[in-house]
Amino acid sequence: MLIPTLSTILATAFWGASFVLTKLALQEMQPTTFLFWRFLIATLSMLPSLATYGGYLRQKALVQGVQLGLLQVGLMFLQTLGLQTLSPSLSAFLSGFFIVFVLFIKFITQGRLPGQVDVLSTLTCLAGLALLTHSYGLVWEMGILYTLGGAFFVALHTYLLDTYIADTHVTALTFVQMLTLALFAGFTSLWPGNGIHLPVQIASWGAILFCGTFSSSIACWLQASAQKHLGAFKVAMILMLEPVFATVFTYWVWAEPLDGYAYLGMALMIGAVAIINRRIEALT
Repeated sequence: MLIPTLSTILATAFWGASFVLTKLALQEMQPTTFLFWRFLIATLSMLPSLATYGGYLRQKALVQGVQLGLLQVGLMFLQTLGLQTLSPSLSAFLSGFFIVFVLFIKFITQGRLPGQVDVLSTLTCLAGLALLTHSYGLVWEMGILYTLGGAFFVALHTYLLDTYIADTHVTALTFVQMLTLALFAGFTSLWPGNGIHLPVQIASWGAILFCGTFSSSIACWLQASAQKHLGAFKVAMILMLEPVFATVFTYWVWAEPLDGYAYLGMALMIGAVAIINRRIEALT
């Protein structure tokens, strides 16, 4: 299990870096433009691996890939919209709230009510979230709501991927997801007020290339491959390292300071998430 675990950690680090790089790219372009170029690069980067795949895209892979891709559409668009007004590290910690949604999805599918530990863990996570947002001087504005909506799509994607990955080829499933994202981003770019243009800044192109390859196609492929061996909920626990990576990268790039309330909020969220993950594992 060491290789799947390390693969998931690597994918998590790529996603953590994407928060910082997306914020950087949004200084020059609109979210729809960035997402179009990001997932066009992601789709093209998968063509060599698809050529060595040795098979063809079966109907099951197409249907399942499109379904997962549409969930990623919700995730990526809401997360990117949130990054217009939020810092990368705050966005990453808000995205980490997906583990609460995973827990309640588990309860809904099993037809059970949460216990006292589940409720207290969720309230602790909310308290940490309140401290963290207060440390940035924010109220519950649209950027926070966008990002929490994206976290809900993360939970749905992680849960659904677990039911599909057992009998579907990882490469085919990942390629269809990237293609779905690219097509949807291209379609929304045609709406009035949007549009597609070529970035002119080298930093923007660097963000697009990194996010398109490492933080999209490679990271999604690594997660799906690891989830075959670890399962959705162990992968979800590792994915909670994403805010840590995002905070480190944010400090390096933006030199963003954090006060004592932020660190206390992070500690409460991480502690609550650890308890929630143990509860999820006990329910499986």
